[in-house]
Amino acid sequence: MLDPFGPEARRLVKDEFGGITELLMIIPSYVGIDAALERVSWIKSGEIPKDILELEGIRDLLTFYALLGALAFSPYGLEREVVREANLRIYHRRILQKGTLVGVSTPLEAVPGGEIPERDRTILERTHHTELSPDERRKLRLGYRIHLSKFLELWEGSLKEVYVRNGYAYLTEEGAIELWKRSFERNFDRAVNLLYEIRDELPDYYLRLYEKLGEIAREHYKERLERMGSAKAQPLRFDLFPPCVKIALGGVPSGLRNYAITVLLTSFLSYARLCPNPPRRDVRIKDCVSDLGVVEREILPVIIEAGNRCSPPLFEDQPHEVKNIWYHLGFGLTDSPTLEDSGNSTWYFPPNCSKIRANAPELCRPDRDCRNIKNPLTYYLRKLYLENRRKGEGEGGETDEGAKEGGEENG
Repeated sequence: MLDPFGPEARRLVKDEFGGITELLMIIPSYVGIDAALERVSWIKSGEIPKDILELEGIRDLLTFYALLGALAFSPYGLEREVVREANLRIYHRRILQKGTLVGVSTPLEAVPGGEIPERDRTILERTHHTELSPDERRKLRLGYRIHLSKFLELWEGSLKEVYVRNGYAYLTEEGAIELWKRSFERNFDRAVNLLYEIRDELPDYYLRLYEKLGEIAREHYKERLERMGSAKAQPLRFDLFPPCVKIALGGVPSGLRNYAITVLLTSFLSYARLCPNPPRRDVRIKDCVSDLGVVEREILPVIIEAGNRCSPPLFEDQPHEVKNIWYHLGFGLTDSPTLEDSGNSTWYFPPNCSKIRANAPELCRPDRDCRNIKNPLTYYLRKLYLENRRKGEGEGGETDEGAKEGGEENG
């Protein structure tokens, strides 16, 4: 299989198993944890095992989705990084061996003969340069095209860098592979975000697999671990908050106050600060902290200030709402909780984006980073992850992936 998100993979998931959720439920019966780990355990050596490269069809899909299921417990941690890196290299190598990108998730087509005017082809592919070797000529050949509307969804550069004709962008093999890699990561994010929402329903198999993945990831990234950080409890990064949370922080009109402050802001801030990547939905604050100091110093004041920015100020208008804040934090209806009270009510998880749109549409003003995100907390986790990865790469020079990809292809 050239792409676990391509048309053939989608057909197998839908027709053979009935969907991703159903597929994940049966995987533990067919794929052992060690077999799933084989897809990533080679990463430190850089040598992809032959039997992994030769996996086909359903077997390939089962082992890949086993790892995705494990990432439901850590969508933006080092575990995600190692699964993404390993599988990107596996499928990249298969594409190079097969010699085509037709059939991957990116809707690329082979360029029909005569599609490009000969004068343009001569200039673009430098076919008049007699000193170019056959291999160099092959690399310059515009062998793929993609409809411009699909191309623009993935392309981040200027259109001046691309040959465009009759509604299509034309690409070299290298350009097409780069576009596919962006598509792979986007599909990867979409799948992981979807599974994050159903992690409580997944068999214990995936939690055990996640723990084993963590061991591999920490060993592989031990030199980068300190630079990259992880999705653990840490001071709040207000600049990385999703648009809906920023709107709530700025204060809202009376009809939105209770939802924006008590429902959204209370749940988001508390999880983002104390337990951004909870292993389960029934976690309590006392499972995450040893005293209430961080809640009283870093979370409650932010909620109170946001409530006071509302029109009219929420807590002046409804002073009893402070008790409701503690109730949503899991301490029961009180205004003077102790840590032992944690668990007297449910610590409410941030509402999904679909619920925010339904109950408070004025809060939902998506930006470009909201794409494929289903919950405000995963938006924050993703932004933290990307910033930590950039920091790790910036301080460490060339990325591990880039160095190993180059060595692998030159070897």
